[in-house]
Amino acid sequence: MRGRASPLRLQSRRQQRGAALIIVATVLVMGVAWFTVGALGKAAPSVAQREIETGRALQEAKRALLGYIAQYAARTNFEFPGRMPCPESPNSIGTANEGLVASACSNTAAVVGRFPWRTIGVEQLRDGDREPLWYVLSPNFHPTSFPLNAAPPNPWLNLDTPPQLPFDGTMVVALIIAPGRALNTLSDPAAPPAGCPKVNQQVLNRYVAPLNPANFLECGNASGSYENRGTSPWTNDRVVSITAADWQDAITGAVADRLQRQVAPAIASWNEIELSASGRSWSSAYLPLASPFGDPAANGYCGGAAIREGLLPVAATPACDTNWSSASAALLVGMTLQACSADATEMRCTFLSVLDTGPLSARITADAANVAGSFRRPIIAPDITTNIAGSSITNFSLTASGVTGGGTVQFDVSLPPPPLSTVVEVLIPHLANAAVLADASLAWFLNNRWQRHTYYAVAPSATASSATPCGAPGDAGCLEVHGLPASSGNYWDKRFVLVLAGRPISGQSRSGAGAGDITQYLEADNASPNDRSFRASFFVANPAAAAPPYPPFNDRVAACPFQHTPQTGGPVTLCN
Repeated sequence: MRGRASPLRLQSRRQQRGAALIIVATVLVMGVAWFTVGALGKAAPSVAQREIETGRALQEAKRALLGYIAQYAARTNFEFPGRMPCPESPNSIGTANEGLVASACSNTAAVVGRFPWRTIGVEQLRDGDREPLWYVLSPNFHPTSFPLNAAPPNPWLNLDTPPQLPFDGTMVVALIIAPGRALNTLSDPAAPPAGCPKVNQQVLNRYVAPLNPANFLECGNASGSYENRGTSPWTNDRVVSITAADWQDAITGAVADRLQRQVAPAIASWNEIELSASGRSWSSAYLPLASPFGDPAANGYCGGAAIREGLLPVAATPACDTNWSSASAALLVGMTLQACSADATEMRCTFLSVLDTGPLSARITADAANVAGSFRRPIIAPDITTNIAGSSITNFSLTASGVTGGGTVQFDVSLPPPPLSTVVEVLIPHLANAAVLADASLAWFLNNRWQRHTYYAVAPSATASSATPCGAPGDAGCLEVHGLPASSGNYWDKRFVLVLAGRPISGQSRSGAGAGDITQYLEADNASPNDRSFRASFFVANPAAAAPPYPPFNDRVAACPFQHTPQTGGPVTLCN
């Protein structure tokens, strides 16, 4: 039979159990204390940690926004390369539209709202106080149509579009603002600095639609004179800007890509486009002469005699006058020439019949300026009409000259004998605009006036009536482009070149006298007209490149022909 434990042994066991409970309790208390301290540390990060988190959110938002406009600028069906998105609507909070751009916003006034993170394609970015970011857009940067009256604010977008959002003494394209925690400075006895009224943002309707910017932003950021004051008891906003240079650099690569993929092929095939659209084409295809380089804002964009480099000759009629300006008649049989005169639609030559027997005839010649420096639809023999039934047009020819820049039409007109002293009229229609000037692939380029930033050079061999060959490297009829990848094809056989001048760099100024100075737009030998050689890059080794260190350079070159290799299949040559 087992005996009972002694009192001393029982007391020892109780002491052991008590010590174990104390140890367990101590561990639990220490664990709770550790968890509480950690949780408090996470719930109340330091000021420095909050500022770091805010800075990261602002920079990520800026990168995402610039990337968003760059990828839209590259889309071939997007009519406004560089158009900025609207902010989120103030009524979107708590709805399915939260994080999406508003359905519409002004292009004539600054627009403010939360950052449209879902449209941009990022997670909702928050500052160090866990507040969503805000976004302010300048006027001029959200056009939605091309009105007939192009008065400011600009209904078009290009590198000349002026920012109109005031920020710290300058004008910017957009702002991204971290609003910080809600402030209440009403009870602060100190006097606030100028432009910073006291506020109470700790209100019940702070997060109720429509959101009130004044419940989140302070000082000038709430009144439209935007600023970044830094550390202050009166504002805790933190701001980053999208400058004009940021915006320009984000979109110029995409615009240059569209020059190569859309604009250059359309220019190269403008005669084929015309044939498809109207059934007419020039029998001897040519590329128009250039408009002499000058202030792009005041240039006529009409090609001049023997001018091979300058600006694209994209002026339509009547801005660039290619109407028949003079006409004459020879080899008259049975008629006398009375006069040839032009109106807005045609050249009209009138004759008086002096015979009433045998067929009447005349050889007529009409001349027009600027034809070889323009995109114009040709006329054909059936376009020539008379007021005498049974007349015929034969020996018809239409030519353009790369030397004079003009065009000439010549033909014989024959008609049965009308009654004596009958007035005979021969009508020669003026040349209409070529279909390429209304082609969808050029609409974004012309409507946004990108021709103001695009230098144009045509090879001697590609101009009208040229006999200068381009069949081998070094031929006088060729243009050369150095610095393109070898996969893009020959460097020496370019029929024409487009050079997109980026934003001004390295001290360039495009105002005043600089507005007409090519060196203020292009760099290196690109700014040396008529040397037949262009440079696409200073960062690719090639025979024409200068030795490092390379000078500042931001020209972007498109050329024809140009070879590229798609993801599937072999190389494809554009605008050959």
